[in-house]
Amino acid sequence: MKDDKMTFKIAIRLFKGEKAFGPGIAELLENIEKDGSLHKASKSMNIAYSKAWKILKDSENALGFQLVEGKRGGVSGGGSKLSKNGYEILKKYREFEQRIFEESERIFTDIF
Repeated sequence: MKDDKMTFKIAIRLFKGEKAFGPGIAELLENIEKDGSLHKASKSMNIAYSKAWKILKDSENALGFQLVEGKRGGVSGGGSKLSKNGYEILKKYREFEQRIFEESERIFTDIF
């Protein structure tokens, strides 16, 4: 049986002149934090490494700061981790998103 309950969905995007941060880059950063690698993060999202790299660089250029610190591969292998700024914007974005959702849920319930 089909669930006929009405719901809503909100996607938060931050702009600094142009689109600077949103759900895609947030998910990418979370996966980099979890996997320790941009390459592994792109695989877990089922996107090409080149696309993940472009998403990351576009966001960094729009924001004006580095989101990820990386080291090149080699004998010990490479890796990536969030920069201090990357960690902070991700944390603030998720908090903002959660608060927007909670308030929107209240408004939605009042209206519908």
